[in-house]
Amino acid sequence: MLSIPVLLGTARDGASSDIVAAYIHKLLVLRGVQSDLVDPADYHEKKTFEKEHVKPWADIMQRADGLIIVSPEYNHGYPGPLKEMLDTLFEEFARKPAAICGVSSGGLGGVRVAEQLKLVVNELRMCAIREAVFFSNVRELFNEDGSIKDPSYDDRCAKMFDELFWYANALKAAREKM
Repeated sequence: MLSIPVLLGTARDGASSDIVAAYIHKLLVLRGVQSDLVDPADYHEKKTFEKEHVKPWADIMQRADGLIIVSPEYNHGYPGPLKEMLDTLFEEFARKPAAICGVSSGGLGGVRVAEQLKLVVNELRMCAIREAVFFSNVRELFNEDGSIKDPSYDDRCAKMFDELFWYANALKAAREKM
């Protein structure tokens, strides 16, 4: 069974990205993937990134076979709490694939944040996959219960998952041979 955590890109309460991350997490679990939903607020609020404090995050990534980042786009970039989460670890990310979901209240769906994050995850020795899902006009996409209004997003996510799982399995086999 693959293990693929979903990393929420913001620590803001009530952010639309929370709903998107929960949706992605639910779809992963439905596909039989072990997945943790990681909220930077659990780490960011304590204002410390000492090794003991981030050990739960390090443990999640150590056993992970890949990662999905769900990030809002703030001023054409990604939020500080996400940067902190990415900067606290290094070896735990190595040789694993990463998928990126951009979230935006505007029409571009976080395309710019996804491009930036691809550069960052590659520097962390991860493999940024090509397939991504962009949640444009996010406040209009979900019902009050968190379900998606547009079922085409299920298909978009499935396409992203298929590529992510391929890389996760291939890189897992390669890591096990090392």
